[in-house]
Amino acid sequence: MNAEQILEKIPAVAKEWASQREERQQRTKADPIDYETLRGIGVPLLAVPTEFGGTWQDLSRSSRTIGLMLRTLAQGDPSITLASSMHQGVLASWRVPTVPEPYNDAWQKQRSEVFATVTDGAWWGTIVSEPGSGGDTGKTRSMCIQESPDSLKYRLSGQKHFGSGSGLTSFMTTRALPDGESTPDLFFMEVRGQPWDGTTGIRLAAEWKGHGMSSTNSHAFEFTNFPATRVAWPGHQAELMAGNGSLGGMSFTSVIVGVVDAAMDYTRNWLKTNLANGSSLRAFQQVEWTMAEQEAWLIDQAWESGMRSFENNTLDRRTVLLAKENVARLAASVLDRLCKLSGGTAYTKYSPLGTWLQDVRALGYLRPPWALAFDNMFNMSLEE
Repeated sequence: MNAEQILEKIPAVAKEWASQREERQQRTKADPIDYETLRGIGVPLLAVPTEFGGTWQDLSRSSRTIGLMLRTLAQGDPSITLASSMHQGVLASWRVPTVPEPYNDAWQKQRSEVFATVTDGAWWGTIVSEPGSGGDTGKTRSMCIQESPDSLKYRLSGQKHFGSGSGLTSFMTTRALPDGESTPDLFFMEVRGQPWDGTTGIRLAAEWKGHGMSSTNSHAFEFTNFPATRVAWPGHQAELMAGNGSLGGMSFTSVIVGVVDAAMDYTRNWLKTNLANGSSLRAFQQVEWTMAEQEAWLIDQAWESGMRSFENNTLDRRTVLLAKENVARLAASVLDRLCKLSGGTAYTKYSPLGTWLQDVRALGYLRPPWALAFDNMFNMSLEE
């Protein structure tokens, strides 16, 4: 199976999900069947390098495939699409082909083991954020204690939230402070089949009850001496995460762009139907629709700019961050306009617009969240 074959199957899945939209928008929990559907058409393999049995080649050749996949699926179900997007991002660390000696042998062994879990059917996710950190991983307070000298096996203790895909993933990556060190590092945990009552070291602290993206299963957990494995290039999580090339930000953005696509199509059809039935549009409705079309066009241009920066090898963090934050702002404006022009029906369950409005607001809170993102944009704006 190659990337093109996987991508060809995505529209049919999105169409099926869209046909169930009313029921799906009322869900507060993810359905494991959806992950099975995506696994069945090969979506998890998009994150795995070709040498390990997947379809990933490099950022310039594989990023648009992932972006298009997410943008299309989100038109059917944004929640399950957003949760599944974490898989594509977290595996980027192990796509780094080599690391310096004396770590490379252990690194090659670990990346082979990690990718083997995916080809065997595992989904990966992430649970990095902590209460009070504001999304800044540098403020991580969770601790990891090494089981024995020179071992990559640790025990994690601390509070974590926003574990999207909880209950659906087999492995989760996280950040924690290794005992005796001052900088957080990257770890991963096998979470499949684990009870959430604390008996094995993982306790459900709070179920996800979001105003948007309501069925992402972004639960909060408390860990106590829970088994965790450290990356085989310890102390270099920044370099490993750089291997993602900001694709994570564009993946989140792609999901929201897909929601805007669906909302614009829905409202355009609604307007055409009303006009065909002899109804007229008030001046306010005409203006709001025209403004929404302009903003949706800008959203598409921002998305294209981010995708082309991958393809042309002109990527820089500022480009993707600007694209993400502009789409976050504009998407909320577009959905707000569509809700206003459609009237009070936007607040009913038989119109999807009100739910989509809450869904698109998620982008501004996804890593990096608003405050941290604007700090970064300001600092980068002054760099030569």
